[in-house]
Amino acid sequence: MIAKIDEVIERAVIANRMDTITKEMGYALERSSRSPIFAEACDFACGICNGDGDLVSQINGIPILAAAGTFSIKEVIRKYSGQVEEGDVFIINDPYQGGNHLPDIGIITPLVVDEEVIFYCVSRAHHGDIGGSVAGSYNAKATEIFQEGLRIPPIKLVSKGQVINEVMDLITRNVRNPDMLQNDLWAQIGANKIGVRRLKELIHTYSSSKVKETVGYLLDHAERLTRQAIKELPDGDYVGEEWVDDDGFQLNPIRIKVTVRIRGEQMTLDFKGTDPQVKGFVNSAFVTSTTAAWIGALWALGSDIPRNSGAFRGIKVVLPEGSLVNPKDPAPVTLSTLTPASEIISAIFQALSSIKGVQLPAGFGRYCGPSFYGIDPRTQEFYVGFAFCALGSGGGTLGRDGYPYMAPLSNYGGVRAPNIEANEIQYPHLTLCHEMESNTAGSGKWRGGAGIRYSILFQGEPTNIVMFGDGMKIPPFGAASGKSGSLNYVEIKTVQGETICLASKESTRSLAHGTILTVVSSGGGGWGDPWQRDPERVWRDVLDEIITVDKAEQDYGVLIGQEGVDWAATNDRRSGNQR
Repeated sequence: MIAKIDEVIERAVIANRMDTITKEMGYALERSSRSPIFAEACDFACGICNGDGDLVSQINGIPILAAAGTFSIKEVIRKYSGQVEEGDVFIINDPYQGGNHLPDIGIITPLVVDEEVIFYCVSRAHHGDIGGSVAGSYNAKATEIFQEGLRIPPIKLVSKGQVINEVMDLITRNVRNPDMLQNDLWAQIGANKIGVRRLKELIHTYSSSKVKETVGYLLDHAERLTRQAIKELPDGDYVGEEWVDDDGFQLNPIRIKVTVRIRGEQMTLDFKGTDPQVKGFVNSAFVTSTTAAWIGALWALGSDIPRNSGAFRGIKVVLPEGSLVNPKDPAPVTLSTLTPASEIISAIFQALSSIKGVQLPAGFGRYCGPSFYGIDPRTQEFYVGFAFCALGSGGGTLGRDGYPYMAPLSNYGGVRAPNIEANEIQYPHLTLCHEMESNTAGSGKWRGGAGIRYSILFQGEPTNIVMFGDGMKIPPFGAASGKSGSLNYVEIKTVQGETICLASKESTRSLAHGTILTVVSSGGGGWGDPWQRDPERVWRDVLDEIITVDKAEQDYGVLIGQEGVDWAATNDRRSGNQR
């Protein structure tokens, strides 16, 4: 019995140590990187995989990036089987060969002990520019992946500790900000190096055989928890649908359909019925779609299940070839980690929310905003930036209002809103407004998070913007009789005073010095009947300017007087059900 308890404690120590290592990798990456998208927005994820490429531990960073690391490593193993040596570092970004989309570059570093690869450390991060025909690499008018940037298959960047300069030069020669990209690659390599060092220390303490045995146990344990959670759900077929606004070429909505089949301890996510791949860049390649499907399923199955490859074993994902969620090479895919990855998760939510006892949130806002680039008049240096301060908000769920600033669903708050003052130093624009917008939160017993109004004044001649995103036609869905959230809205006001509304997907537009851009992002969907919301909560929302007095009466049946809730009028209105 004593030995058994010791073994349990030892496994827990090793498991927690690996989680700590991934966190340390993330801290190192954040603090050593140079670009705002790394250091400010933290658009990255770090993980540890075993020698077979199975994900063992991951940092709580960007969900859509973290689990994808296992695919990249398995591509490295497939290509370099028997050729992986101590001191090697691999690089990859090709969505059709283990990557998400081209801006997300994966750096993979093996840990070799006695000529055996025990672990791989992986950092995957979004770089500000990876070439292609548009700075920032979000080309809303791309019709093939070659127009989106540089494709990097799994290749060695470092061999036995020596940088392969020809590979580094080839990559940096094809991007617009080579020094920044190279610095961020060094940051990723350094983060992995720390991971390898800490894993060596772990093996030195417990031996490679003990650590490998524990990893096997952790994967099997996650599988058991997943299958048990699936078994507790009633067998059946559950169908969910979600829609993408359009692809920027044709204006019709694009359907994502999923049938969730539960049979005993097995769950299958079958996307048959999803619309065919499209011309524009909203296609989602196999890795991104599979990762999004895992996120949606595990969210429903419970937070106590470790997010590793063992958990994925009980979840089968079927992605019809040639569809929006599994396009054929060379279809463009850059928007995929935002849309439709979030809508894949959303479709699964809507399918599984019909099961009694499964508690899932209402719809989340979708990302919609510009990248912007040009020459900074203060320094005469080229810059590329993104409107991360205009993120949308999350949907309400049983017992809790939706969080603001949590969208899109595929990132779930992983992308941080940059500091306004830092943003104004890094980019030649001035922030005029950054606040929650009234009457954007989806009404419900538990309302959605409010959307964000973000206005900036561009300085410099010219500033170029490219619009990318979704959610201008299809709002975040309401759940359990809750109301839907608001739509995204983007406009520019020219120096002549003209107001121009922008579409969610637009090619490069040049703006004159003094142009003002305003984004009003989506509020999340509401959960539950709004008329069941506590009137005191409605009053607090009025005080906080989340909703107006008229909205309180119209959607919630709550009448507000000078002193707060008019209880007599509210009770009369609600009892009469005068909706």
